[in-house]
Amino acid sequence: MILRLLLGGCCVAGLSGSALAQNAPPQSPDSAPVPYLGPSFRGQIKPPAGTLTFKYENPQLQPAKYLITLHADGTGHFVSQVGTAPPSDIADLPPEGQDRDITVSKPALDRIFAIAQKEKGFAIKCDSGGSKVAFEGTKTLTYEGPDWHGACTYNYSNDQKLQWLTAEMEGIAQTLEEGRRLTVEHDHGRLTLDAELESLENEIKEGQATEIVNIAPILRTILADDNVMLRARRRAQALLDTDPATAPR
Repeated sequence: MILRLLLGGCCVAGLSGSALAQNAPPQSPDSAPVPYLGPSFRGQIKPPAGTLTFKYENPQLQPAKYLITLHADGTGHFVSQVGTAPPSDIADLPPEGQDRDITVSKPALDRIFAIAQKEKGFAIKCDSGGSKVAFEGTKTLTYEGPDWHGACTYNYSNDQKLQWLTAEMEGIAQTLEEGRRLTVEHDHGRLTLDAELESLENEIKEGQATEIVNIAPILRTILADDNVMLRARRRAQALLDTDPATAPR
């Protein structure tokens, strides 16, 4: 089941080191801007790094909305919201929203932010579709940084860079949904873990799931659980081994 959803995100907030900044109330994750810190002082203060967000909405899917926020240092956040669409399978797990931190590997991060630079911070027209293009969900890319800032919304884009970026973001979301499902199944129905892990393996092969590091904890939990069938534990180990960030060194 391909996941889709939205909500607020979180932004990087710089601190000046003053007591006033330390005591300032937390900003809203929906409205907090990337702050300008001014020119560097003896190399101690740096200009703010860029922040990219990807918002997805499709009421036909479950969950129906999500927002991915990524910072230039590789940290990020994921928030999802369930919709009213019924599950595709009557025996399927009930949908749930998520609100959690995520991380992205350096090779993917470098490419993501390079695309943001080449696309002028998404201050462009990025929708290439028309009335004859099937609805694939409403996507919005936003970039805020010291160099560019902008946003564009689209259903479909024939720009190959945006196609890759879209697939990468959707792949992160799908991985997080698989991690949620694995957690529920491990707690309540271990017999379904093997089939779920096999599904995840296929999604990774097809590029539909990415950044496995974000669900490494549940994979390690499954691997260490003697009550899980051996085949499922072997699948969990193989999945950990495929990601450079989680493979043994």
